[in-house]
Amino acid sequence: MPSVIADPGSPDTGSPVSSSAFAVLMDDLGSFETGSRIAVAVSGGPDSMALCHLAKEWASSRGLSVVGLTVDHRLRPEAREEAQQVSMWLADLEMAHETLIWEQGATVKSLDRSPQTAARDARFSLLCEWCQKNNIDALMTAHHADDQAETFLYRLVRGSGVDGLAAIAPESIRKDVRILRPLLRVTKADLIATCAKKGQVWVDDPSNSSDASARVRLRKIMAALEQEGLSRDRLLKTVDHMARAKSAINSAVDELLDVASRQEGNGVINLNVSAVMAAPEEVGLRCLARCLSCVSGAEYPPRFESLLGVYAALTDKEWSDRTLHGCQLRMKGIHLEVSVEQRKR
Repeated sequence: MPSVIADPGSPDTGSPVSSSAFAVLMDDLGSFETGSRIAVAVSGGPDSMALCHLAKEWASSRGLSVVGLTVDHRLRPEAREEAQQVSMWLADLEMAHETLIWEQGATVKSLDRSPQTAARDARFSLLCEWCQKNNIDALMTAHHADDQAETFLYRLVRGSGVDGLAAIAPESIRKDVRILRPLLRVTKADLIATCAKKGQVWVDDPSNSSDASARVRLRKIMAALEQEGLSRDRLLKTVDHMARAKSAINSAVDELLDVASRQEGNGVINLNVSAVMAAPEEVGLRCLARCLSCVSGAEYPPRFESLLGVYAALTDKEWSDRTLHGCQLRMKGIHLEVSVEQRKR
């Protein structure tokens, strides 16, 4: 049997999310053509099980189809049975379901890296690869308001900038797959109440309450912060401020790239150094980072300290060509040429 099959009981706070309320949340994420196929990442916890119910109702009323995707991460011996349990629950919902297996999960526990972090990265890769192969229009995840506040604190502790403090975006693209997070304004208590209303039980993953995880420790700290006036709602308002700042800065970067960069047919980008250095530093740094990521194809931006070093060197008379983030950087007159780094064989 799965590790824990929880009884929803009667939540103290929280209100069930109605079909109409969920429809409004989905409308904010755009429209879908009739016949579109949507996937839902479902672990079997209360968050994703509530999302499955809401997504199935929403999709059925709009002529769309929805499929649940569960990753058997193999980190715990119960994972396989939990995935089988999820499949049975979704069968009761008349919702298609696929289980994706992370074959490396059985051995990753011996690595120095956090197994939870490795599993999270592998989970998204498996989900996105499946969506690509099966012509899925979008993938929904059940990230909610509590996750949003927790992520803000997690990144604040690590000294993140505007992008990090903007926390979780309602929509993003990963491996050409559109990721939708419609529940970022919905609390976990609301999702538990939704499961209770639907008569839906769920799986509890014990790692979600283990103090070995920094996120779990921050989750517990949030209760103390709320007593001091730093409530979840205030944290979410700060996230909104950061998201607006991020959007404004990115617009300025777009405008700068339009006039300062030229992309060659061979994947090389030439960047006008004078134009970059004349822009506000934050805009110039992001412009450089955007070019590096575009040329290298890397999913994540370069490390800030390394990026700052290159930016500072752009006006150095003693410039020397260098590599960064999988790219070769050469000065060609007034332009910085950014090309793919040629690896030695």
